[in-house]
Amino acid sequence: MIATSIALLALLGLSLNLAFSASLIQPDWAMALLLAGILARRHNWVWVLPGIFIHDIVLHWSVGLSFVFVALIPFVMVYFDEHLGVGLPQRIIMMFIATLSLLHWGWEFTAILLTLCFCVPIWYLLTSLYAQKPA
Repeated sequence: MIATSIALLALLGLSLNLAFSASLIQPDWAMALLLAGILARRHNWVWVLPGIFIHDIVLHWSVGLSFVFVALIPFVMVYFDEHLGVGLPQRIIMMFIATLSLLHWGWEFTAILLTLCFCVPIWYLLTSLYAQKPA
């Protein structure tokens, strides 16, 4: 249920980016939601990677750096979790690197900061929802 909600909200965010891209500075809504989904739980790659793929195809007209960086996150998370332990600093660095891939597409720095500011509370919310969810 959580995955479906986030995926649908990401599609809504993608349409917001397409509709209002020229009129106002806004975050990359879909990227923030999908990035928060994979950071909250690395097993979410099953639905996050197709979402990022669609995001790159629709918004940037190619499979770009965003897809590559987000596709690497589950592998990097496994490595960091085994060698350093599960920790917030590693995930924050992964979030910054994945979001900075938007610079390649010419996104303004303000929009990237807005994307980060939107990603963090969604990440926190998803982490708490997954923690409350029975096994």
